[in-house]
Amino acid sequence: MGRKVTVYKPTSVLYTKDQLMTIFKSHDADGDGKLSREELKKAFKYLGSRWCSYRAEQALRCTDANDDGYIDEKELEKLVDYTLERRYTIV
Repeated sequence: MGRKVTVYKPTSVLYTKDQLMTIFKSHDADGDGKLSREELKKAFKYLGSRWCSYRAEQALRCTDANDDGYIDEKELEKLVDYTLERRYTIV
């Protein structure tokens, strides 16, 4: 008799709101409390985005309420919600 082999398929788990908040805050390289386009680009690259420049631009367009070119503390939750809608996963 042959041995039974169990095959496990890799699964993906969605990031939580808290995890995304931590990731974005950790990409504030200069510590000014705001995320620049370049910092957003690096954050989306970290999250596995194939088009991190495009995603950073779209995120700014959708979440930068005061149109200053940065995501500040007030806008961060909206950025996290935007990212959750795109269903980024932990691989």
